[in-house]
Amino acid sequence: MKKAFILASAVLAISLCQSCIQNGFEVFPPDELGMAEHDFYVGQEGGDLDIPFVTNKQGIISFIDKADESWLRLGFNTFDSDSTLRVHIQPNTGFQRRSDILFSTDTRTDTVYVFQRGGVEEKFKFSETFVLVYNGTGGSKTIATDVNVPLDRIKTEVRYSGDEEWITDFRLTSNTLTFSATDNPDRNYMRRALIVISYEDGWKDVQTAEITVLQARSDNIIGTFFTPEELRSLATVSGFTLPDDALFEGYIVSTTEGGNAGDAVVDDYKQGTGVIDYTLTDRTAYIESPDGQYGFRLVTDTETDNNFQRYSRVCLRLGGAVIRKSETQPFHYTIEGVSSNNLLMSSDGTATMPWKEKYIGELTDNDINTLVKIKDCEIAMRKGPFTPVNEGYTSACGYNRLAKYPILIRDIKGGSMYMFTNMTCTYRRNGETLPYGSGNITGIVVHENYKSFERSGNIGRYQLRHLIREEIDLKPDFKDNFSGIITEFRYVKYPGEFDKTVLPEAILATKGNGEMCHTYGAVGNYSPSYFYIGKCGSSRKGKYAEGAGIELDEGGIYQPWVDNGTESAQNTDGKGWFKDNIKLSWSNKNWWDSDNSRGYCWLVNFSTAGISSDKVSMQFAMYNNAQGARSPRYWKAQYAIGTVDTSKANDSKWKDIGEFVVPDVAIWASQHDWQTLGTRVYDFPLPTEILGHDSVSIRLMPSNNKAGTTKVNSYDDSTIANGTGYNTMDYFAVRYNK
Repeated sequence: MKKAFILASAVLAISLCQSCIQNGFEVFPPDELGMAEHDFYVGQEGGDLDIPFVTNKQGIISFIDKADESWLRLGFNTFDSDSTLRVHIQPNTGFQRRSDILFSTDTRTDTVYVFQRGGVEEKFKFSETFVLVYNGTGGSKTIATDVNVPLDRIKTEVRYSGDEEWITDFRLTSNTLTFSATDNPDRNYMRRALIVISYEDGWKDVQTAEITVLQARSDNIIGTFFTPEELRSLATVSGFTLPDDALFEGYIVSTTEGGNAGDAVVDDYKQGTGVIDYTLTDRTAYIESPDGQYGFRLVTDTETDNNFQRYSRVCLRLGGAVIRKSETQPFHYTIEGVSSNNLLMSSDGTATMPWKEKYIGELTDNDINTLVKIKDCEIAMRKGPFTPVNEGYTSACGYNRLAKYPILIRDIKGGSMYMFTNMTCTYRRNGETLPYGSGNITGIVVHENYKSFERSGNIGRYQLRHLIREEIDLKPDFKDNFSGIITEFRYVKYPGEFDKTVLPEAILATKGNGEMCHTYGAVGNYSPSYFYIGKCGSSRKGKYAEGAGIELDEGGIYQPWVDNGTESAQNTDGKGWFKDNIKLSWSNKNWWDSDNSRGYCWLVNFSTAGISSDKVSMQFAMYNNAQGARSPRYWKAQYAIGTVDTSKANDSKWKDIGEFVVPDVAIWASQHDWQTLGTRVYDFPLPTEILGHDSVSIRLMPSNNKAGTTKVNSYDDSTIANGTGYNTMDYFAVRYNK
């Protein structure tokens, strides 16, 4: 674009090469001097370089540094029109070098830069970035160096933490840097200085090395090293201020690269009139003890203070920082008030850091705030993005109700846990389908509250925070998974003309065998769903064809929004939702049989004939989508072998799987802390006795008549209202370990 503009200017200049009279005024052409490129790179072998330029004025070409004439020769040094300057460059057997060539007229100047690589690499390396100095040792310290640039090009500056200058006698050679230090007379405080060494390289860029010098107190004590146990014993809920000489060593195991390192603070959750402090995730780091057994969350003063290198072994001076412990168990610990000045030593710890790998059931409280690879796991729901939520409540649409969202992961041994994804996560909704296969997920084990789930069944003792997309190391294809599917419903699939169903008015499994119905009648209505996998927000609306992240076994993706080759709009309001007619979610509004004082239910029937395994389980996703208008709150899951009869008279044939609580979807004007902004995924182990049978049934039904309303604090003080209280099913599957 720049070059085109310059050429267009040249054409214009030709037409205005002479002044003319317009409306009684004499008009002169504009001055012109310029080139499309300013930086030119050549190899050490040299050669000829052509530099085209445009001008409509006379001028001269010269070297800013006359010494460059020794290795560069200009084809000409005067001009009066557009031309191309040929420059001859001599071979370079030394360091890299740069020449600045000045083009000038009486009204304009421009500069071209020629960079030539050299036959010799410039070396400017120092063996240590942290030096500890004791008193009474002669005050001399030597650091190994690898320097081959001229020493007269190197500058040294010392920056002190106090007013006293206590470092002297610098001597730099190609092999060593030596300096002296006067003894520290202070009994209470160490001294700290920063040696900054710099030089301008052959390409005129400034290269800098920094060496931190820490000097012990007068008694040669550098501080008090605290063990993880000692730090934890000092922590209080209100916070304990650590002593000035407090030191702690450990490994930094986090990064802010993916926007998912830490929790964010939601101010005024119910009304959404406040703001979410997203800076908290950028100010969060995690440090493990040297043995990897304990972890602490670090919260720095600013985002720029959180400049720790991941997998580095560090020594932190924590004097004045505050350590807190959580109000409730499991206790976890946070150190606040940390800055970049607290970093005394840092070195690459990749080779020495203890790497932890565990199954979910092996996690303990000591794993909180540490980095753990969760082994042999999978994402429990095969549809949608990492955050299947209503984006209308997020910052993407300019509102601040939602900062993070949990999805469920499970492992080969039957353990499950929620995994948090922030609304600032860079890859949370980027158009890519979730990986269907199994593998490992590496992240920080945390214990964080999630209001929408706390009252609707606990969020669990531990959660996981992934940090970068590559560490969600799951195979993309479901064929590469430890689990196989017996029955799965990802969207509504109707029986064909010749299909026979066991259940009345049933829909069919989209993978495996089986069918589903509702015992009041047909499955019923269909619900809007927030499974659009592409980017969302108030500026992204319309026909973005990423889909819902449902890949089909026969190839391609589920595309019900394409009708006769014409694509209808997805994500029409930027909130990431699909309309109900796409049938990604199904719902019913009749849930209480008053005549028999019991609930109606979702009923699934399938065959397990020929299947044997040591693990079998059920996953489903559900929420109440009538916005709190008297939908069922408390539920139970049961199974039966050889029957589909859910009548009260047949209850003795049904065995309990477990109980669960279903949250309501949020209402914009009156969001409550038990209302969610997306679907909740559940995981239940199933008894292996269901395997090897032609007919197995599972029912999900209200366990009592309690329901909530839209009123304040009306979590379960009402009753189920048929015709009003919708419940929505987003997903259902039964899996087994292959």
